[in-house]
Amino acid sequence: MKDIVANRQRIPLASKFRLAWLVLRENGPLWSSLLLSYYLASLLAHHAFSRMARLRRARHLPGLNSGALNKAIWEAWDWAAGGDEWGESEAWKQSLIRNVLDREIPRECSILEIGPGAGRWTSALLDHARIYIGVDISSSCVTHCRERFARIGRASFVLGSGRDLTQIQGNSIDAIWSFDVFVHINKADVAAYAGEFLRVLRPGGIAVIHHGTVGGAQGGWRSDLTGDDFVAILTQNHFQIVKVLDRWTDGEQTYPMAYGDSITVFAAPIDRAE
Repeated sequence: MKDIVANRQRIPLASKFRLAWLVLRENGPLWSSLLLSYYLASLLAHHAFSRMARLRRARHLPGLNSGALNKAIWEAWDWAAGGDEWGESEAWKQSLIRNVLDREIPRECSILEIGPGAGRWTSALLDHARIYIGVDISSSCVTHCRERFARIGRASFVLGSGRDLTQIQGNSIDAIWSFDVFVHINKADVAAYAGEFLRVLRPGGIAVIHHGTVGGAQGGWRSDLTGDDFVAILTQNHFQIVKVLDRWTDGEQTYPMAYGDSITVFAAPIDRAE
């Protein structure tokens, strides 16, 4: 039984006292005292999170999503689960591959993956790739992926800064993929990345980016980026928005994105000035 703090506002105070007496009578003092402790702690956490969010917006604080903090977190992360700890199930993952990755990423092309982690999506991307490059902020991830995919000559992995793609040659990439990465990158760094997308993508090249939409309002170490922010950043860099997915359908099954996230598919302008 996990409570939602906002739901408590729907019960009047007098009714809450009557409910408390009923809880005590039916569950006893020990269980009831633990429930009270849980309620007080969760209420404190809720107010602390709200206050943190207001301070972050007012003072333009990075929260847990600066480049330095992202690097420290993902260097220390236990990658034993391969990144699949963030997925609903293997069926969810395979459905996303079939219905998003396979449909949006072209075949026999040069692919850049931003934030491969332990290689959660890399095998599927390699099925599409003539050349594959993975850029990650974590040196442990780069080392792990180099070892895991050592026998695949068309794959390479490089260490990135968390805000640019300086290792990637301009006008050399046909498709960019990134999942569970830009949900942790703040708006200012996303804006820097957008300029790099424009630089490295060939005219008409495609990008498929998973990102947050509510500016971290639901927690989860999320960045301050909103969906409107992302669209505005892409539009300022002359990208064409192809589609925005907040769910996908696979037969009779519909898979919504967690945390209210989206996947935005966008294309580089074909006639941009060099």
